[in-house]
Amino acid sequence: MTKVLVVDDVEDNIVLLTFELEDEGFEVIAAHSGNECLQLVDEVEPDIILLDIRMPGISGLETLEQLKAREETREIPVIMVSANTADNSVVRALDLGAHDFVSKPIEYPVLSARMRSALRLVNARRALVRANQELERLATQDPLTGCYNRRHFFTLSEAEFSKARRHQRSIAVLMIDVDLFKAINDSYGHAAGDTALTVITECCRSATRESDVLGRLGGEEFALTCPDADLDGAFYLAERIRQNCESKEISAGGKLFCVTLSIGVTMISAEDEHFDQLLQRADSLLYQAKALGRNRSVACEELSA
Repeated sequence: MTKVLVVDDVEDNIVLLTFELEDEGFEVIAAHSGNECLQLVDEVEPDIILLDIRMPGISGLETLEQLKAREETREIPVIMVSANTADNSVVRALDLGAHDFVSKPIEYPVLSARMRSALRLVNARRALVRANQELERLATQDPLTGCYNRRHFFTLSEAEFSKARRHQRSIAVLMIDVDLFKAINDSYGHAAGDTALTVITECCRSATRESDVLGRLGGEEFALTCPDADLDGAFYLAERIRQNCESKEISAGGKLFCVTLSIGVTMISAEDEHFDQLLQRADSLLYQAKALGRNRSVACEELSA
């Protein structure tokens, strides 16, 4: 139900508007002053506000200014109610961000039409925001696992690498590859392989911090960038992820199987000028893990002094 916050210092005006609004299916919340409006707005989260311009204490204009100054209430449409449209108050209200105004005595059909217009605009704006968020998600996330796709992983990781160099802080990189992934697909089917990749993603997420950057680089290969992590901490993280994945049983067609990971771990050195250098070093260590029998993590020693 659409919530309307009616703000007026005259009780009779509130009562009359409440009857009309409730008859049309709105939920009405009343405030008798600007201060009460500002106190209620966060609690009731109205969809629209009807605000009288002239009130004792904080005026409608001052109330409007405070509503539009706060990020939490800025997008709530406000329709100003004024008994005098000849002065500059209406112009000032529109300049402050009011959606519209109606004059007293209120002709309800006019008010109703203006409310519908305001709500349509707000709903369209919200739909646009949701659509843009979805487009951003599609542009940055891997559709299967939900972690960052290759392009966005590099964008974020290169930014973290630059910060680490600028502030002389540590940063570690893990290259993660599923062992014998083709055999999983061949034995249990591609749907089982997809399930395995989502399980691996969950294992990585459960072990990482919010500041860590997890990306699927392609196929069964993942990478993890860990700002402010030293080599010991990164190796411990790699082992947690590897052991968590090894202990998970995955069901496919009535059969159970487990996955193992090979992981290469490295951290920034004084010689590193580009993020790619860390990633290539981690990749080389990953191949060492494969050569040593898979299902293990291999880390290099820190190269910086």
